[in-house]
Amino acid sequence: MRTVNGIFPYANTIICIEDSKLLKQFQYNILYNTPDLQASLDELNKMNYFHTYVSADAANYSAVLDELIKDTFDLMKNVAPGEALWRMFALYYDIHNMKLVAKERFLGKRLDSLAVDFGSYSLRTIRSAAVRESDDILGNETLTGGFFEALRAKELYDIDFILDKTYFAALKKLAEELGVPEIVEFVVEKTDLFNVSVYFQSLAAGTPKGYFAKAFSGQGSCPLDEWLIYVDGEPEEAEKFPLWQKYKPIWGTAAGRRQLFEELDVLIDNYLIEKTKACKLMAFGVMPICAYFFNKLMEIKNIRILLTGKKSNYSTYEIKRRMRAPYEL
Repeated sequence: MRTVNGIFPYANTIICIEDSKLLKQFQYNILYNTPDLQASLDELNKMNYFHTYVSADAANYSAVLDELIKDTFDLMKNVAPGEALWRMFALYYDIHNMKLVAKERFLGKRLDSLAVDFGSYSLRTIRSAAVRESDDILGNETLTGGFFEALRAKELYDIDFILDKTYFAALKKLAEELGVPEIVEFVVEKTDLFNVSVYFQSLAAGTPKGYFAKAFSGQGSCPLDEWLIYVDGEPEEAEKFPLWQKYKPIWGTAAGRRQLFEELDVLIDNYLIEKTKACKLMAFGVMPICAYFFNKLMEIKNIRILLTGKKSNYSTYEIKRRMRAPYEL
């Protein structure tokens, strides 16, 4: 139900309640200080973090987290004011499964064990969609076009490049369907930062010829030609790029190139989380709904990282530097 001033009474009320349940920094600190995996799980069980009658333990916690993601998507579908909203979040998993199917075709073997079950389409549907492009079984020209380009790829790694581009193209179109300029701008920034990450990956690999252009997404704020002026030059030249100046504070605190390469994705995620925090001051509209689900999925990612670190006996320092910032003011 939507009123003329953009209030969604049911959805905004539910999200306000759920937002208050997101983990706070002090709760993360409790988890950091636990001595091992089971102790961390015991704390999460006491918090009723998993919202299940089955206690999470060392044997089942990964499956329990998968169920939590499914529950999050069920809530999203229940409250979302329009299909485009939940499809934006499901798209990441759809692209993952599309990559698997394209690689199955390339390698001539099934990859069922690597599939995820959180997208808009089942793996069976995606496999059916790979038969004939004109059928457009996915019901989305952008996804179908990108999928068949990936299915025709001559190199295995080209599949990832093509479908990453497809992801950002489809994501931007879904954001535009929501009709909220701030969400479109967020997607553009997300794309710009993906391109920044590609630039640093290219540097780390010794700037192989053509790598950046293959991986680059054109859905950001600057076209490829403008990027290439700086990508093909000396690293110091990149500092003259206006986009570099805009985002330099994200990685400016890194102590050396190695730390930058290892932690850039965390720094980028933290920047995007910080951008969403303004939505905590909004009671109504689409933006706080999107911000909540973005951060809920980020929180589940955090918990998976933390529990994996505990299982592998990583130090608290090693775990913390992989964690994303909590969604709190």
